[in-house]
Amino acid sequence: MGLTATQLEQRKYTLGGSDVACLMTGDVKKIDKLYREKIGEKAPDDLSEVWAVQRGVYIEPLNLHWYELSTRQTVSRRGETVGHPFLSWAAVTLDGWINEMQCPIECKDVGGREPIEVVIERYQPQCQWIMECTGANQIALSVSSALPPVVEFIERDADYADILVQRGGLFMKHVRDRTPPVDMPAVPAPIDVTAVYDMNGNNEFAHYADIWLQLRDSAAAYDDAAKILKSMVPPEARRCFGYGVQITRSRAGY
Repeated sequence: MGLTATQLEQRKYTLGGSDVACLMTGDVKKIDKLYREKIGEKAPDDLSEVWAVQRGVYIEPLNLHWYELSTRQTVSRRGETVGHPFLSWAAVTLDGWINEMQCPIECKDVGGREPIEVVIERYQPQCQWIMECTGANQIALSVSSALPPVVEFIERDADYADILVQRGGLFMKHVRDRTPPVDMPAVPAPIDVTAVYDMNGNNEFAHYADIWLQLRDSAAAYDDAAKILKSMVPPEARRCFGYGVQITRSRAGY
């Protein structure tokens, strides 16, 4: 489970999905850390004792198994490293490939407290990079938590992929020239505004929806009453008060 020694060695000379995602954050410290790793000045962090990372490693096979079980589709090419068709410095390691859909599947394990759209936005750079390297037009993002995985299909965004390639190429030039990368401003991930989400089952959404529904009529009545009370203020009045309510007029007449 996890990457082989050969794959880890290859990563020194290529940019993978998580690397490119780092470059899009605009975080100077993270980008400099990645640069130091690529030139061999710093060893990558040892994640063998990081619970969240190791949990994801061990849950990934179950995630893929669950996809096959629930869809009756086959996931192959697990752990395969795929190089970009014409960029020698670009590559990805697949979690899997859905044969029937002819597209990659990427597994992520999260806490389950965030809306799925937030998770999708976070992993857009990595997902778009996987599609760029494999030539796929879509990718299945399978998100697991304490609940069964939720699968969302993300379409390829050619314009965003071009930005990924440009930024990756610039970074690798800095690596070849041994010059620390210049400041790279953050680039927002593409947002899918066509998706529809069923929020039933989200307790926080239910709580505030209930408050809104209870207060909706009261809020409308409040606004109407405020307008009527203001209309009752004589034009020459600076202040009116009564029954616990006070209305004042500014020097500008408001």
